Amino acid sequence: MNAKKGEGQLFYKHYGKGETLCLLHGFLENHLMWEPMLDELVKHYHILVIDLPGHGNSNLAHDEMTLSDMAGAVNEVLEKLELTEVKFVGHSMGGYVALAFAEAYPQKTKGILLLNSTPEADSAERKEMRNHAVDMAGRNYEALISMSVTNLFSSKKRAALEQEIAQTKAEALRVSAEAYIACQKAMSKRPDYSEFWERARFKKSMILGSDDGLIDPGKMQQKFSSKGVEIDVLAGGHMLHIENFTEVVSLLVGF
Repeated sequence: MNAKKGEGQLFYKHYGKGETLCLLHGFLENHLMWEPMLDELVKHYHILVIDLPGHGNSNLAHDEMTLSDMAGAVNEVLEKLELTEVKFVGHSMGGYVALAFAEAYPQKTKGILLLNSTPEADSAERKEMRNHAVDMAGRNYEALISMSVTNLFSSKKRAALEQEIAQTKAEALRVSAEAYIACQKAMSKRPDYSEFWERARFKKSMILGSDDGLIDPGKMQQKFSSKGVEIDVLAGGHMLHIENFTEVVSLLVGF
């Protein structure tokens, strides 16, 4: 295992040998979300995990950051490691960054698996929710994080996952309010990648939650299943890597 963070660079770790699978965490997460599955994944891939700007051990470059900026920062890590072709797994926001990367660097993108993520842009309603969250972040940040994290989990599983939810909240609170606001704005302004996702020739997969309050799996199946996209719907909410760990790992190995 090697870890690195230079000035102006993203923090990353990489493990093992073979085809590179780059794991990009979601909003308010960091590279630690992937640790429980690394022992299995490293049997099959060279694994690269990265802390995106403002998360984990990576600094926020500036408060007007875009997803394209994040993708460029990810590319700097790949260049540092002399990696010319990569498959991505992106959870939620990490999926948006993977799509931005693929659009900017198609020759380096071998595949993308969207985990609880979508190529669609935010709806008007979703943008309004982000604006409200940005407003709240300046007034009661800790309560906002607690409520937001809890709502990501399926209501059917929250009682059984109290410890995991508490740990997720603790990691989320490592993200500053400044980074929270910058990333919310970046996600709100992201373009619609639906047409790009449909046309892309690289390997395309989606793992979606049956009870995900942010993404409608039925809509995704109807829209993208005929476009060469492999779509698996698992029981759980927006945090399938916790709620349905074994099946997620199995699908990542198969990817």
